[in-house]
Amino acid sequence: MKKIVLCMGLMSLIVLSSCGKKEESTTTETTETTTVVQDTVVKEVPAKEEGTSVKVDSTGIDVNSKDVKVEVK
Repeated sequence: MKKIVLCMGLMSLIVLSSCGKKEESTTTETTETTTVVQDTVVKEVPAKEEGTSVKVDSTGIDVNSKDVKVEVK
């Protein structure tokens, strides 16, 4: 009998403490954002055709060179 009373008392204390008034902490977080803007200058370099290019497809082979243009079919 004493164990049952002790267990019931303990359970009632746990229930009362869990249902009690809860305090909410009022913490505010301060975040600072910084934006860095940089101006970049992009120089366009004209494409110069140097060397030899070879194109192979189902119609044949196309070879382009700086000096010579060859088309093999």
